[in-house]
Amino acid sequence: MDALQRQAMSQEQDRRRAVELQRLAAALQRLDDGEYGYCTQCGEEIPEKRLAVDPAAHLCVACARLGEG
Repeated sequence: MDALQRQAMSQEQDRRRAVELQRLAAALQRLDDGEYGYCTQCGEEIPEKRLAVDPAAHLCVACARLGEG
């Protein structure tokens, strides 16, 4: 059972890494396109403090909250 659990944990870790790499690649593309720092949903500027915490953030706080519901 331990081997199966370790395998599942490893697969989940790999999945999370892939998702994070996708987020970072998208942020770099927005940077290249001159769109970095702006919400991809509403177009408003994303506060610097939010980007400092999560440089790959693509939504402003208001739009991110709407997505939580």
